[in-house]
Amino acid sequence: MDLVSLLGRLLCWLGIHDFKIIDVTLGFGGAGGVEKVQCRRCGVVMSRGA
Repeated sequence: MDLVSLLGRLLCWLGIHDFKIIDVTLGFGGAGGVEKVQCRRCGVVMSRGA
């Protein structure tokens, strides 16, 4: 492992991810939209309100 990837893994472990959007669901009213995002470094998938 090189230093850059090790530093990236450390940032992911601390909760600082490098997200890319993989899916967007649009909603109306109070519900709003939902984005499904995936970290480019560790691969974790999360949902967040848009």
